[in-house]
Amino acid sequence: MTPVPLDLPLRPAEATELANLIFEHAERKPLTDELRNRLAGRAAVLKLESVTPYFGSLERDPVHPSAYYLAVDAQQGPPQLLYLATSTAPTSSIYHKALLIGRMRRANGPEMVINAIPFGPCDREAVETFAARINAAFYPQPQGARSTITIEEDPAAAFRLFRTLQKRTGKNFAAFAGDYHAVMWSAIRAGWRTGYTVGVCVSAAIPEAAYSRYSVNIAPTAAGWKTAEETHEQIRRTRSALKIARTFDFEVMFDAPVSAETLHDALEHLRAVAHAPQLAGGSWTGDLEEIAAVARQFQVTLSSASTDPAPDPARFNYRVKSAIDAESLAERFL
Repeated sequence: MTPVPLDLPLRPAEATELANLIFEHAERKPLTDELRNRLAGRAAVLKLESVTPYFGSLERDPVHPSAYYLAVDAQQGPPQLLYLATSTAPTSSIYHKALLIGRMRRANGPEMVINAIPFGPCDREAVETFAARINAAFYPQPQGARSTITIEEDPAAAFRLFRTLQKRTGKNFAAFAGDYHAVMWSAIRAGWRTGYTVGVCVSAAIPEAAYSRYSVNIAPTAAGWKTAEETHEQIRRTRSALKIARTFDFEVMFDAPVSAETLHDALEHLRAVAHAPQLAGGSWTGDLEEIAAVARQFQVTLSSASTDPAPDPARFNYRVKSAIDAESLAERFL
């Protein structure tokens, strides 16, 4: 634990109000989304000035049931992760260099200890640790047969839109292309535990972060298929060396229009050499129903730009820049 500085990132009294709220309503109860939403509603009447809590992130310590983690924005300085615990619980064994906010006594309960850890989108180790040690549901996952809308910018706004779409359609379209840890940080703060995917386009070096989708641009030729083979193998080796056991999706992006026949030949070849992709993207030429039939034959999801019709409206991945673009897309296609 680091010494207490003269200027704390948030007021200890307001941190105490948050801790009292959590201990009063969450102790000895399952942490559900309903409870988190109820806590958010109660916190809204506290009129907090130095701290903005994100109750979707609220998690119990995996070892000590009377210790909680809560992501917040602080008035003074960068975003923080609060560690709220009774004095009988030890200092967090997960985050070792926490800042002491204060020791406070509850009106009708034991003394509490509140610590803070820098927790912004650039605090990669802290974000990774949250998923690895506190709740693995926040890791990005392969999309499988799920249809998705891949958004490139502002993951916080994207998660808000995806939640709205999920309530409206009952489906989870959450997918991203961008910084791995920035997206995971936004997922934690949004409380998004129902699965999402994060993709990256690779060329030379494979990133060390455990993306759940890797895309490679190739020509629709035998040379392009060879590039896909080599890239897929490189991804496997890199992840194995980093001891990342989680599965991932592989996407081939054709750099020229592709017909149903060419798509079939590419997918058949890659499956035969054990490098079958889960997604294929680009622009399509010819009969879209034939292209969709090929994709279904190989259990591949087709990616399209937001302005193009999806060959298969039952299983698709649209690529857009922003949540605003995705909302417009949803109005037209969903």
